[in-house]
Amino acid sequence: MHDPKEIADRFDAILDTYHRAWFRYHPEAAVEAGHDAYADQLTPYGDDDIGALITLNRELMFSLEELDSEVLDADRLVDFELAWSSAGLETEQLLEADWRYRDPERYLPVDAIHQLLVRPVHKFEHAISTRLASIPQYLRGARQKLGTQAEQIPTLWLKSSLQTAREGARFIRSVPKHPRMQECEYAIPDLADLVSKAATALETFASCIESDLLPKAAGDFACGERHFGHILGFRHFLDINAEQLHALGRELFDETASRLREACMVLNGNDDVAAMTVKLAENHPPADQLLDSYRKAMQQAHHFLQKHDIVSLPEVESLAIIDTPVFLRHEIPFAAYHEPQPNDPKQLAWYYVTPCSEPDQLAQHDYASIAQTCVHEAWPGHHLQFVTANMNPAARSLPRLLNPSATLYEGWALYCEQMMQEQGFNQSPELEFIMLKDRLWRALRIMLDVELHCRSLSIEDAAQRMVDELGMHYEQAMADLTWYTRAPGVPMGYATGWAIINSLRDRQQLQLGDEFSLKAFHDALLSGGSMALALVIRRVFGDEVWADIESEVFSVEKAE
Repeated sequence: MHDPKEIADRFDAILDTYHRAWFRYHPEAAVEAGHDAYADQLTPYGDDDIGALITLNRELMFSLEELDSEVLDADRLVDFELAWSSAGLETEQLLEADWRYRDPERYLPVDAIHQLLVRPVHKFEHAISTRLASIPQYLRGARQKLGTQAEQIPTLWLKSSLQTAREGARFIRSVPKHPRMQECEYAIPDLADLVSKAATALETFASCIESDLLPKAAGDFACGERHFGHILGFRHFLDINAEQLHALGRELFDETASRLREACMVLNGNDDVAAMTVKLAENHPPADQLLDSYRKAMQQAHHFLQKHDIVSLPEVESLAIIDTPVFLRHEIPFAAYHEPQPNDPKQLAWYYVTPCSEPDQLAQHDYASIAQTCVHEAWPGHHLQFVTANMNPAARSLPRLLNPSATLYEGWALYCEQMMQEQGFNQSPELEFIMLKDRLWRALRIMLDVELHCRSLSIEDAAQRMVDELGMHYEQAMADLTWYTRAPGVPMGYATGWAIINSLRDRQQLQLGDEFSLKAFHDALLSGGSMALALVIRRVFGDEVWADIESEVFSVEKAE
């Protein structure tokens, strides 16, 4: 047997070499992970680049398979599984569904510019000026790629990309006014010209989408049952199939719908969920107080955690609550959280709230929903979870940072909605109603995730389901579903993770009895980072515990 330290050092060297090369092909992901060697570049898409990336992934998998991994410590074993699985999954995606011919959104460099304005990057002036200068030629090549097989492009993705390109052009033109740019105005003497040419290139790209690509587009957004199964196994480490997952969604939906009707009876004396939703929506802040309302609600949630000591709080963090950037507003109709960079000493995150003034829009921000949202997004939801992960060296290893699973980060956030009410935070019939209504939405997501990608469900029929089952506006449903089509295996993570965490907690409470500590349970659950919940449970609680939980949550009896 080889020396464990020698094997560990070799493993570390393999991953270090791999990620240094991998970042070359994923410059934006590199910046988000705190590595800015390629911060001046856009994602390469040449045939040679894609071929080199596939070779790189295959070489990693071969090197890992040749390693005596059994002697690795527990944390490295987790990173081993993550690195091997993600390399295999990416290779399959590149070979079987090459994004370059069907996904115009991935070419759009708007996020690539925006991230430089909000992330700490060395040689900032060089990075942003080089990225801006690259955009015209980059988009010319993109138009050529997309035009070769335009019939493969889903119409839905083209329409979304058209809007992103148009709003992105407006955003690019506003870049010189950004506070970050004010600090280096004179360091980029040709900034105005760079901005003008980049914005014009985006406008030209939008025109190409509208005139050349949309008339030809006829592609299917569905990833297919085979690839969906690979996502379940290699991203979420679930040993289940799509049917078992769908059965869980159906069970959770039916149970939650029944509880929601009961909550409605308590509030209104009847089970008219739609009418109760309208009634609660009338109680919302005015448009000019929207941001302040979110800030106040987040402070209240944070104070509650400080007082009740149910989870460890980070010593350093910062959360800016601001208006959603214009170019993101069609993708974020209401609000969204943007996590901090792992190596940011301030652990600065953003919570975007999309400005609105129309009554129908403001109705989505009723006070009960705001309180619930702040628990989900900030305290103790996403913000606490991501900052906690970033403060733990083992949890912020590159395999874990680059391969997050919605079963954990979204499962945890949904669980927090329930847990905070259990612990006495905002215990009101109104908040319980909102919590159950939101959980119903997340349960439906499980079924729609499966049906859209594995059962040929149309986007129109899915939207109507959301209107009928949730009372959602059709336009909101379509915006939500556009994301589902682009991110298979993510929408299901909310309610699936919630079910797993509850099963684990019930088991730990039964096993430990009076020795069970809710704080210790939460801290243990958050100790592994944002990777698949299955891996965290196996690492912290043991393989046998995970096997029992997986069997319980996804029982054969539930399969349809």
